[in-house]
Amino acid sequence: MTRRFASVVLLASLGLAPAPAYYHFIHYTNRNAPFSTAAEKFDLNALPNKTVTFFVSDQGPSQYTTTDGFPSVLGQVSEALAAWNSVETSDLRVAFGGLYSGGALTGNTPAGEVVFEELPPGTLGYGGPTSRADLTVGPNGPFVPITRATVRLNRDLTKQPGPSYSESFLLTVVHEMGHALGLQHSMTSSAMSTDVTRATSKARPIETDDVAALSLLYPSRLFSASTGSISGRVTISGQPAHLASVVALRPGGSAVSALTNPDGTYRIEGLPAGQYLVYVHPLPPPRQAGLGPADVVLPLDPDGRPVAASGAFETLFYPASRDPNQSSPIGVRAGAGSDGINFDVQRRDSVVIQRVTTYSFFEQATVKPAYVNAGSVSGLVVVAGTGLIANNTAAPGLSASVVGGSAVVSGVRAYLPAPSFLQVDLQFNLFPGQGPRHLIFSTPNDIYVQPSGLNLVQRRPPSITSVAPGLDANGARIVTLTGSGFGADSIFCFDSLPAQVRSLDAAAGRAVVAVPAGASGQRATLSVYNGDGQNSSFVQGRNAPVYAYDTAAGQAVFFGQSVLPAGVETVVEVSGLNTGFAEGQTVLGFGSSDITVNKLWVLSPSRALANVVASPAAASQVVTPNVIGGFQVLSQPSAMQVVPSRPGAPSIASQLLNVATGQPGAAPGAVVSVQGANLSASGTLTLNDVRVPVQSASAGQITFSIPAGFTSGPAVLRYANGGDSAAVVVVVER
Repeated sequence: MTRRFASVVLLASLGLAPAPAYYHFIHYTNRNAPFSTAAEKFDLNALPNKTVTFFVSDQGPSQYTTTDGFPSVLGQVSEALAAWNSVETSDLRVAFGGLYSGGALTGNTPAGEVVFEELPPGTLGYGGPTSRADLTVGPNGPFVPITRATVRLNRDLTKQPGPSYSESFLLTVVHEMGHALGLQHSMTSSAMSTDVTRATSKARPIETDDVAALSLLYPSRLFSASTGSISGRVTISGQPAHLASVVALRPGGSAVSALTNPDGTYRIEGLPAGQYLVYVHPLPPPRQAGLGPADVVLPLDPDGRPVAASGAFETLFYPASRDPNQSSPIGVRAGAGSDGINFDVQRRDSVVIQRVTTYSFFEQATVKPAYVNAGSVSGLVVVAGTGLIANNTAAPGLSASVVGGSAVVSGVRAYLPAPSFLQVDLQFNLFPGQGPRHLIFSTPNDIYVQPSGLNLVQRRPPSITSVAPGLDANGARIVTLTGSGFGADSIFCFDSLPAQVRSLDAAAGRAVVAVPAGASGQRATLSVYNGDGQNSSFVQGRNAPVYAYDTAAGQAVFFGQSVLPAGVETVVEVSGLNTGFAEGQTVLGFGSSDITVNKLWVLSPSRALANVVASPAAASQVVTPNVIGGFQVLSQPSAMQVVPSRPGAPSIASQLLNVATGQPGAAPGAVVSVQGANLSASGTLTLNDVRVPVQSASAGQITFSIPAGFTSGPAVLRYANGGDSAAVVVVVER
């Protein structure tokens, strides 16, 4: 096994076709050009439903701020996993599997785990995969299978990246989850950029670059059909450049990048159709011993030895200019490639400007990256970074500019409150627009490009001025929030969890939201996040309002059965006492990677049904099922046991197939088939305890008709064959 980890470091410490060299964990499978690569990734065929499930150690953080707690940590983990699961052009699905206990995740199915430990000062977290040493050949070429992935977070949440409900904590978890899925650092200000240059937000936790990188590892059919590519070669004075970063940049949008192979070739895939400026730049030197430039894990040659990068060189826009206005835009069409975008650059002794961070200020709050209100005539951005400052002033010959014409830089000077920083003064054009803008810092013989270094906005950050708890007509708890800066894109959060919006009057600054299920006596920090990336912490900081949950009666969960036969899908009924189960905010877990929850339905705040299956290879064991509903974290110790399946016993899978359309799902009156084992036409089939005639059957499949007028929704399907029976939950859709 090989363990590969990358980390986030705080600024202060800060016959096989060749494959693109994105920022993955790469193995070169040959020694000469054209180079073939094998990336470390999960084997989709080894994952239930192509889904990798992440489990969190129940030995959570040991220190919290006053209003923080473990349930909020779990909420952010769930939110981070949902961000990676949202990538439609990736075939990999990502799920949250709840808690595991005992200090180590059990099970042989590939999975991920989140653990908490004492991290070195300045380290926000680190994560990465553990892989087998052998190559596997899949439909997209060779790869190295990931068997386990680990995310390690700080057990002291009074330190950076801050309390679990903060945006910085979420973005750290998203970043480390990306490492665990097989992604390395990027220089595009995306989720996989380090904390120094990252420009993502809770409203947009991953960027186009992250989507492209994940999709390239696990491509769906949509990926190549909906995006295009740019490819070429980079040389340094005629010699191939290895691990040069080539970036495709949209002037008013995001950036997507790739790294070069040892022969200098590169291919940037996953580009939405449009016009791009393309530039090449060197990676900054490492901050951590044993890693390559930009703190990437160096690729390995066929003998398992690291392949070094080529070193520093000048940054150029295509074809050979430091001025983006002199660059030749490259057009990209969906399903097509633009080839031959080559660079020949000159070597430099070192990377002079690197690791640039931009800031803006809202009252007493420091915000990064910089957000500037383009509705004003002018604005300023405060900047820090290596190579920008000499003797408390701008480095000799330093200038700055904004790509795309939205703003003009009118000056670069020392920031007087703190001369170790620079102040970049901006004058806005008549119609500057809004969204990310890219900055360029120029010296007499080189440039540095900062993608999304500036965010133009058209309104002030949101804020909450009052909180009024109440009840709706059904007796459910709601809160009326008043404030400013609310919009149709606003997300209202209790600690880490978004609340359901019942009504919103943005003009009046009034929103009514449902209260997520909470733990007894919990105090949840309230915040608002807008689609432009701004949030209420910009102006409220530690003065954010807090919602206090009532001290409730005892809460508990109970499970309707005690055994899980290995290799057999079965329904598990979950009953709660004083619980608040809600659709989309309830997770059922069993603490083992060999037990999969295929689907969960919330029927009421105190009742849920789930289709659960234990792997055929799952060991016989006693497990403690756990339910996370909102901020309620509940379990029933040793309530269930995995047992061997009985030889010859019938079983039915939960997936219905419409015989007429050949598609999953069904409607009342439709003829459907269901897969299983040890089935026969003489068996009895019931749907919600209503007998359904069997039309045809074999040992592995039954065909039947759903009764006309049958109520849509989750229904219990039972099959009995003599003295044996199997039960699953299926969805009947109109």
